[in-house]
Amino acid sequence: EQIQLMRNEVYAAQAMAVAEAGISDAFAQLRSNPNLSDFDENFGGGSYTVIVEGSQPDPNIVSTGMSAQNFTARVKADITIGGGSSPYIIRIDKLRINE
Repeated sequence: EQIQLMRNEVYAAQAMAVAEAGISDAFAQLRSNPNLSDFDENFGGGSYTVIVEGSQPDPNIVSTGMSAQNFTARVKADITIGGGSSPYIIRIDKLRINE
């Protein structure tokens, strides 16, 4: 039983790392182009889905990561995009994890 609990914690941590990778990818894309669309990527044996909610300059970026074992985690960033040209400045106003 303890071994299964430990595995579950590892898989949940992997899902969180994948979700965080999705947020990082979205920020990297936003720095060069503030008109980001929803996208999916494979990462680390799992995958993430990034959804853009709201509009510029104050969108919300939601990344849902899934581990190879189908554990999921969600990271939501309320952001403000600033600056007149690339690279744009991204300020994280609020960060929510697994809400």
